Amino acid sequence: MRSVVFIITAFIQLIVAVLGFFILLLGLNGFSEKQSTPSLIVYIALAILSAFGCGAASAYTAKRLTEKFSLGKFGASAIAVIGFAILGALFLFVGLIAVLFLAEALRTWK
Repeated sequence: MRSVVFIITAFIQLIVAVLGFFILLLGLNGFSEKQSTPSLIVYIALAILSAFGCGAASAYTAKRLTEKFSLGKFGASAIAVIGFAILGALFLFVGLIAVLFLAEALRTWK
């Protein structure tokens, strides 16, 4: 059960990260390569950390919900996957805004 929950959550996070990456590319339009490269690297690192972190956390949470609240495996898995998919998407959105500010800071710092 835990491996399936991990895979589903990580896959959802990667899909959201790819969509966010395309939005980031649109947001970095007009920046030079020197200004935008650190933002791209930081966002990719955030996306990978988010996928693995949310996947692991949802697997652990599904296990704990099954044990502590005697939920069924399907119910606990659904709650964990949906909850951590939303939290991960919010984390990626905040990260997207932060790396756009990073690129702008690099442009004005020069």
